[in-house]
Order: sequence, then C-alpha cells, then structure tokens
Amino acid sequence: MIGNLTGWHFLIIAGVLAAVVLIALAIVFLIVRLVRRRPAGSGGLADPATRLAQLDQLRAQGLVTEAEYDAKRREILGLL
Repeated sequence: MIGNLTGWHFLIIAGVLAAVVLIALAIVFLIVRLVRRRPAGSGGLADPATRLAQLDQLRAQGLVTEAEYDAKRREILGLL
C-alpha cells in the first residue's frame, strides 16, 4: 500500500502532520500564557478576608457544598 503513494501523497501527509504539530504548539503556548498571567493561589484577589467573605456567600447561596467550602477555606487560610 505504501508503494502506491506518490510524491504528492507524501507532501499532503507531511502538510497535515505539520498542521497538527503547529496547532498543538499553539495550544501549549496559550496555556502557558494563561498560567503565567495569573499568580498561583491568588484567585485574582489579594485580600484573604475578601476571598473568605465571597466563599461564605457562595456557601450561603448553595453554590458550593460544605466539603468544597471547607477545602477552599483551608486553602485560603494556608496562604496566610
């Protein structure tokens, strides 16, 4: 089957593979940019008291479970 492939077939296959590699590299580049833009653990808010208040509001509204609340609360307090 490979013997039936012409030079054009190889060029098409190489082009498709190159496109896949470029797309994968672009995705990795975008992920790295997003990760570097936001400091780890900050969640976009510098004040732990504000973060705890917002977390408490989410729990009061039923948007997070008790287990999620406890885990996130420990995480925020661990950053102090």
